[in-house]
Amino acid sequence: MKTLKLLFLFTLLISASCKNDDDTPTSPIDQLPPATQIGAQTFGCLINGEAFVPPIFGSNAPNAFYQFVGGAYTLGISGGTGGGSNLKGLNIGAIDVDQIQETTYIFLEKESGNYFGQYTIGGSIILNAITSTNNSGLLLITNFDDVNGIISGTFEFTVLDNEGNEIKITDGRFDMLYTN
Repeated sequence: MKTLKLLFLFTLLISASCKNDDDTPTSPIDQLPPATQIGAQTFGCLINGEAFVPPIFGSNAPNAFYQFVGGAYTLGISGGTGGGSNLKGLNIGAIDVDQIQETTYIFLEKESGNYFGQYTIGGSIILNAITSTNNSGLLLITNFDDVNGIISGTFEFTVLDNEGNEIKITDGRFDMLYTN
């Protein structure tokens, strides 16, 4: 009887410690990292409704820089998934802009004085889609801490593929430590 009770308790403990497949989020939005503001090194969005979340480590891991060069600031926040022809990359940037504030910026062309969004596919660049005046978007900086090197925010934008079809980047969020 004692052995039966021990076997029952052991089985119960094993069952309780096993991961339940129901714990894995099935909704694409639930697969994104939480929108934090602590420098958690997270980055994610939906691309045409599918979750895009770079790995925490490796060459595709999220990366951010913010530099003052030649009297203006340059910003780059990026991450990727996959490799080779399956590589997908997302880049949020700004070239020769004023100091970043906690406010909303409009994504336009990738040129001096602008903020932009960029989506690429393939290591040999099968697609290089960048925002423009006709296909713009928004970047909301929710936390900019230049003492601790933290930048956090949300983003959304639309770009066109090589055939002119829209690619919608939505529900984007990042919480990064940046280098300068």
